[in-house]
Amino acid sequence: MRELRDLGWVTGRNSRGLLVLLGLFVWSTSLTGQGYIGKRLESLTQEGAPALIQVTDLVNSDQWEPRLEVVPNLGLSNNTQWLRLKVDPRTENGQLIEIQNAGIDELICYMICDGEMIATYERGVFHETPIDSRIGTYPSFPIPLVECGEMQALFRLQSSKPLLIPMRITGPREVLRGAHERDVLFAAYFGVILVMLLYNLFLFLSVGDRSYLEYSIYILMIGGTQLVLNGYAPVFGAENWPWLNLRLTHFFGVFSGLTTIVFAQNFLRLSHYVPWLNKLLNVYFVLYLVAFVLALFGLLVWSYRVIDFCAGAIFFLIPGAIVTMRKGYAPARYFLIAFSVFIAAVIVFVLKDTGLIPYNQWTFFALPLGSAFEVILLSLALASRINQLKKDGAKAREEQLELAQVNEKIVRDQNVVLEERVTKRTSELEEINATMQGTLNELQSAQQQLIQSEKLASIGQLTAGIAHELNNPINFVSSSAQSLRRDFEDLNAIVEAVKSLPVDDPNIAARIQDIHALLGQLDIDFTQQEIEELLNGIEDGANRTSEIVRGLRIFSRMDGDNFIQADINELMNSTLVVLRSNLRSQSQVRSELASDLPQFSCQPGRLNQVFMNIITNAAQATEATNLTLEEREVVVSTLRVESIGQSWIEVRIKDNGAGMEDAVKAQIFDPFFTTKPVGEGTGLGLSIVMGILRDHNAEVDVQSKVGLGTEFIIRFPI
Repeated sequence: MRELRDLGWVTGRNSRGLLVLLGLFVWSTSLTGQGYIGKRLESLTQEGAPALIQVTDLVNSDQWEPRLEVVPNLGLSNNTQWLRLKVDPRTENGQLIEIQNAGIDELICYMICDGEMIATYERGVFHETPIDSRIGTYPSFPIPLVECGEMQALFRLQSSKPLLIPMRITGPREVLRGAHERDVLFAAYFGVILVMLLYNLFLFLSVGDRSYLEYSIYILMIGGTQLVLNGYAPVFGAENWPWLNLRLTHFFGVFSGLTTIVFAQNFLRLSHYVPWLNKLLNVYFVLYLVAFVLALFGLLVWSYRVIDFCAGAIFFLIPGAIVTMRKGYAPARYFLIAFSVFIAAVIVFVLKDTGLIPYNQWTFFALPLGSAFEVILLSLALASRINQLKKDGAKAREEQLELAQVNEKIVRDQNVVLEERVTKRTSELEEINATMQGTLNELQSAQQQLIQSEKLASIGQLTAGIAHELNNPINFVSSSAQSLRRDFEDLNAIVEAVKSLPVDDPNIAARIQDIHALLGQLDIDFTQQEIEELLNGIEDGANRTSEIVRGLRIFSRMDGDNFIQADINELMNSTLVVLRSNLRSQSQVRSELASDLPQFSCQPGRLNQVFMNIITNAAQATEATNLTLEEREVVVSTLRVESIGQSWIEVRIKDNGAGMEDAVKAQIFDPFFTTKPVGEGTGLGLSIVMGILRDHNAEVDVQSKVGLGTEFIIRFPI
């Protein structure tokens, strides 16, 4: 009820405004006479830019054409237009020639008496005439009080808007009276516009509906356009800005069109009810922007033509409002009435300009009056729209309440059934959960067994390799020991022979000669050299064995699962020592270890497992190629890198093996993924590697190309 009272208050207020405006309009049109003298005029068109010509020569030109209209329409062009009026110096001197068109850009009047120019008057936007010194709002030119046999008035006109010439000759008092009547009418018009503007701004601030703001801007643009068209541009203070004053009509035309489109789209909800019209208005929106750009660059005639074309968009709003109204949107009814009135006023205004209907105050003021009616009726439409929205909201709330009640009943009815189903389902889920828990335990056990199998397989490979690696130096030492024993037996024979020499034996010389013979027989020089070589070989074998044992000790240190400070090169060397025998038949392993690497916190035993898995895979990848053993290569390198203030130890393990496709590379760290034949791999090696590297906060990058090889890049933060 309150909304209905508000709508009634708005309706009564707006209706009173319409009555006042209509009364003022009837009063002004009843007092204002016409007396247009268009049929006394002759016209001449000067094409192109205005040239310097002698006005007195132009008076007697044979190119003048008589005008047959009461109000001549010179059209819209960039050409300079001339008008000639023969004045009766006896009956019309002292009066004013008034042209009731305030939109002429440049207007100069030349008074010719008996072939000589006696006066020149300028009333254009380029002539800075003080407002207070002008007679009325329209340009007017006094007829000189001189004795003259033949007097003519020549008018030079140029405008970027249509040139209509409603000209009359009358006295100054009549001109002032007409100006006063127009001022009263447009003051009332401006009052209506201002009231509607402030009223809708107040509603926007109160209600918060964007439509009121859009409509307020629309009112401002429509009212401003009418005031500028009817000579009240000084209201906007553009008199001192010639560039702006020349384009003011175009700018208001563009922005009034843009605001009309935006307001109509949102008010009628065209995107929902009439999508095709919404898209069409978007095209007109763009064309209005084109007209604005043309006006900015001084192409004013073309800008006005585009604006005239775009003005036809309002005719599409009528079917749009009808379609929207038929779809149940009640506020569209007010919109339809408002724009129908406005379009009717536009049609009257256009028919008046084309001469199809008389040019008088009724037809001249049809557009301002129609826009005033439209503004007031659209205010009613907005009020109706708010009521419609409130009704829709109340209806929606009632429907939601009914739906909530129905849902509540359904919920109550279903609670019992749901509880029974939940109890039954819970029992089933508990059974399934118990079964799944058992399955999970079995899977975890199987996974642990697979991981253990992977570790045992690695240990088996290492044990065989280490046994082979230790067996070589031990066999060498053993064989060298046997040769050394024989050499010592020869030396012992000489030593025993020397020891058996008695000190006082008279045959000592013969005995010494026998010993020398024995020395020659035993080749003692060779034996001494062989002993030296055998001792060096035994020493090398011992050192080799010590190196293997030391590497094995580092590789399998008991604190390998604890984070301690360790040397990455030492870990890498121990891994290479342990793997040396296994890799010898697969690939050539080359190490390039940096010498300036600091120790870092790690789990040495687990990192050895990482390096062993990756290096072993790299060596095996080279076997899948057609390269010879000498051409297969695995390069292991370490270095220190700096990146964005962070230091890293970088380990690179690169091979020239078969390489991997992207699909394979994306899965190499997945558990149980392997490219090896069944029975040769579990697919857990690199999965375990990734888990260990994540524990060390290490970054892993794998680069691989099919046929060129693979490179693992591991970065440890330090």
